[in-house]
Amino acid sequence: MQPAAELALDTWEQAFRDQQDAAVAAAIAAFPLLKRVPYPTGCCDLRMNWKRGGLGEGMVCVDDQARGTVEFRGMPQEPVGAALDALVGKGWFDYAPDGIEAADPGTYYWCDEDNGGEWEIKVVDGGLVDMVMDFMRIPDVVGVLDTLHTALTAA
Repeated sequence: MQPAAELALDTWEQAFRDQQDAAVAAAIAAFPLLKRVPYPTGCCDLRMNWKRGGLGEGMVCVDDQARGTVEFRGMPQEPVGAALDALVGKGWFDYAPDGIEAADPGTYYWCDEDNGGEWEIKVVDGGLVDMVMDFMRIPDVVGVLDTLHTALTAA
């Protein structure tokens, strides 16, 4: 490889690593319960986990395309549903016209056509919510995490 091309590629790789590290820092700032998982993580190279009795548990990862995944389980439906309804609006999730806070047990989907994010919210018996949000841009991940953290700490 030409020296100039090799140097340019090295510069790009360092910038990409810096961007991924910044994504992790932003996620943890938005949702301080997250703790970084040391390598190997079992999935994406950059992964964070959390667990708090009565609030839920889950993980966030940043893939090698700088997209994020949020997988949270066992969160209280009322504050989390209200926060999601305020964030994206009621009626966005399939078969939940009154929003996630008022939704009956079941699984609700939304695909954000603007940014490619795919959301699955499962309302389970006992007033709990599980969620998986895939292929999200990091600014969207940080916005969701900040909204959820605010809702959970106010509950």
